[in-house]
Amino acid sequence: MKPRSTKPTYQPHYLFAALGAACALHTPLALAADLSFTVPSGGGFVVKSPGGQERFRVQDSGEVRAPGLSSATANTNLTCFDGPTGRLGPCAGGIGSGATGATGPTGATGPTGVAGPTGVTGAAGATGAMGATGPAGATGATGASGTGATGATGATGATGATGSTGATGATGATGADSTVPGPQGIQGVQGVQGPVGPTGADSTVPGPQGIQGTQGIAGPTGPTGATGATGAAGGGGGGILFGTAAIMPATTDSAAFVPFGIGGMSGGNFDYSRCAFTAGSACTIDPTVFANASSPAFATCTTTKMHVRNYTAVPTIPLTVTLYKNGASTGLSCTVGATPAATCTSTTAVALLPTDDIALHMSTTNVGGFTSGGSAIEGTAISAVHCE
Repeated sequence: MKPRSTKPTYQPHYLFAALGAACALHTPLALAADLSFTVPSGGGFVVKSPGGQERFRVQDSGEVRAPGLSSATANTNLTCFDGPTGRLGPCAGGIGSGATGATGPTGATGPTGVAGPTGVTGAAGATGAMGATGPAGATGATGASGTGATGATGATGATGATGSTGATGATGATGADSTVPGPQGIQGVQGVQGPVGPTGADSTVPGPQGIQGTQGIAGPTGPTGATGATGAAGGGGGGILFGTAAIMPATTDSAAFVPFGIGGMSGGNFDYSRCAFTAGSACTIDPTVFANASSPAFATCTTTKMHVRNYTAVPTIPLTVTLYKNGASTGLSCTVGATPAATCTSTTAVALLPTDDIALHMSTTNVGGFTSGGSAIEGTAISAVHCE
């Protein structure tokens, strides 16, 4: 037999009935105060659906769960919370973006385009040597011979004994050659092909350039490479550090503004050699004017700490350094005494936006301001402000 659970159970209809009665009896109080539920150690406050599925839970440890979110419709906005209060809200720009994934592999090369037409044929080489003469054709038939004139008939001899046969008359002269040519003899058999003559020397004149073939049709685009893995989510980061090492201005003023990040105020427009150890208005750039030393914050962050170290000398003077935003004090301030290398730290939180102009305001209680005996206070004041 299973042991009975000792975990407290809550019947929703009983709880709602009790809450309704409390509201009816104490309406003015309900309108003026929060409803508070105390859960047992290790337990929590749970909201369930009519089917019994857990929809929302708040543990005694402060942990908040919403089990139904994994099956809810996906959205594209991130939700962040404020550390001090736990308030939920949209995240600031740039938070939650991971590093860009690696580039996918190059797609396969498309097939080769159709070849362009053949260029014009170059000039023909020199003619090879003539082949050997073929055999002579058969002799044509002999033309007809001319017949000579018949000689005169001899006188008839007396009939008597037959005389001996008379001698044969001389042959008549040969007739003149026929003026009619004999028929054409039959065409002789084609002679055997002579050997190929040696190749003529290469032409020293190059043939004309063939016409450029047309551009082949571009192959189809290769398939898109697979998407690189999503980079790991960026961490909170180490924040931003605004800092400066400010040389004391050679003025009799008891306060001056110091710009961030220029490694001191003695160079460029902040040349204090022309201040003549008088008021800041005598300087090339008046250090008592906020706009002459301010610069944009260029980030959305909240200050966490200011640190100042006093390296002034001859003599060492007390200093108070304050962060100014848009021409006004932010309350983030730190004071160091007139002791060499004295330090101070302040942790006042100040919200900054990229469009806010910021500068450090440096003041002293030293008689003569930032001068002593007609000479400038030597040394620097190193200041750093951390913002995240």
